[in-house]
Amino acid sequence: MEFTCKSLQNRSYKIYLERDVLEQLDSILQSHQLTGSIFVVSDQTVFRIHGKKLLKCLKNYTVYPIIVPPGEPSKSLKNWNKIQDTLSDKGADRRSVVIAFGGGVIGDLAGFAASTYMRGLAFIQIPTTLLSQSDSSIGAKVAVNHTKAKNLIGSFYQPRFVLTDPSLLTTLPKREFAAGLGEAIKYGVIADLELFETLYENMEMITARNHGLLTRLLTRCIAIKIKVVEEDERETGLRKILNFGHTIGHALEQATNFSRLRHGEAVAWGMLAAGWLALERRMWDSGEFEKLKSILFRAGCLYPMGKLNPKKVFDALKHDKKKTGDTLNFILPERTGKVTVVSDIKKEEVAKALRFIFQLKPPKLRSAK
Repeated sequence: MEFTCKSLQNRSYKIYLERDVLEQLDSILQSHQLTGSIFVVSDQTVFRIHGKKLLKCLKNYTVYPIIVPPGEPSKSLKNWNKIQDTLSDKGADRRSVVIAFGGGVIGDLAGFAASTYMRGLAFIQIPTTLLSQSDSSIGAKVAVNHTKAKNLIGSFYQPRFVLTDPSLLTTLPKREFAAGLGEAIKYGVIADLELFETLYENMEMITARNHGLLTRLLTRCIAIKIKVVEEDERETGLRKILNFGHTIGHALEQATNFSRLRHGEAVAWGMLAAGWLALERRMWDSGEFEKLKSILFRAGCLYPMGKLNPKKVFDALKHDKKKTGDTLNFILPERTGKVTVVSDIKKEEVAKALRFIFQLKPPKLRSAK
């Protein structure tokens, strides 16, 4: 299955979605006239599991792996500099290609490095997590973190193509898979009532990684992301809806020093807080909010936050890149499948929403077979 992200002038690109499509990488590279040396940016865990398979698919190319530790702290200027040094030391030129082989952290880091070396090298996304396959590999946002805020240093940079192979998800640890569901669930709330109902009715089969349901989930998430990005590449309007759950989510990541919560887990908590705000404002139906809570509970993506000081969360919110002046923008549901930007949320409302999620204790789930 192929998608094309259009309306980007000469920067349109294809998304290939197919089981075992990684094995076609050589021929796809040739079809895109990419023949230079290849620099593979990956993390230690992904490369240990899938590195040999990837290198086999690139046997006709000169390949230089650049491996960083797994986790959000790797999305740093230090590792950006490491990639720049390797590109320079190995003689990368404008024919060279940077491949991001990993999750959202690797996609952001490698993409930002590609966008800045020689003012831009060819960049390819091969996402290996549910979060990156359903969301972060599409849309051209690339960045590294700053000590004051997540994704503060970055740019918009389109890949030449995205290669999405669901077979790579079979080795994904349970927690990583659940964290990816946190981001994917977002699409049902913001744009697709049918997807929301599918998640509600079939979550146990999805967490068991049913191939048909997983492909259906990826297909809908990718299609929605493409539609939004085509209409608003630079996040000046419609694309803001993709930030549902992210205002508080990013603050939770920052307040826990990027060491406690995965991104999708933080977004899941942020969605619950945003849903509660919408409920308190009588914007959203209580039954639909309870469905969201059920979906998130059963997905297993509400990982315990531990003890958190609300002041730390508020301090992180001050540096949120989605601010307009001193005003924080929250994305809240009007109904399931439609959200809106709300800019008049008071600090007291946010404090109540935080108290709500802090006191919640999601049930422990049995491991899916």
